[in-house]
Amino acid sequence: MLTRTERTSVIEELEKEFGGAKGIYVTNNHKITVEAVTKLRNELRKNGIRFIVVKNTLAKEACKKVGITSLDNYFKGPTAVAVAPKDGAVPAKILRDFRKEYKDLLEVKAAYVDGSLFVGDQATRLADLPSREVLLAQLLGVLKAPVGGMAGVLNGVLTKFVRTLDAVKEKKSA
Repeated sequence: MLTRTERTSVIEELEKEFGGAKGIYVTNNHKITVEAVTKLRNELRKNGIRFIVVKNTLAKEACKKVGITSLDNYFKGPTAVAVAPKDGAVPAKILRDFRKEYKDLLEVKAAYVDGSLFVGDQATRLADLPSREVLLAQLLGVLKAPVGGMAGVLNGVLTKFVRTLDAVKEKKSA
């Protein structure tokens, strides 16, 4: 049993983690082995993601303090949380790959990514999204295309105008 001071300390730590997170993944860590969770933690740590086994009441309290109430219903049973401070979709990819190797372990209950709640399969589908950098590059390409097309049209009009002037000049000098 935690003392009041320990409890407050844990809530404050979780509050810091959740407050600065781009993605929070609530998982069911029932039946997971120490070997498997160590392997998962190492993979998550390489990407700057923390994997924390939490007490549900403390996690709910920390979420409430940072204004995330949509995850409350998913803090039931043995729970662990993957917290991504930078890119909210990265944990989904790592958890998907982990589940390919360890079939029945670590079900993703819900994910809270950039202010939106994703439940079950929706959270798993986040793994199929391209990275932020790829999405920004695609957006830049879409925005650049009309400008490039307009430059081509203007260049064509200008070229046609110059050729017309040359033709008029040739006709007058002949």
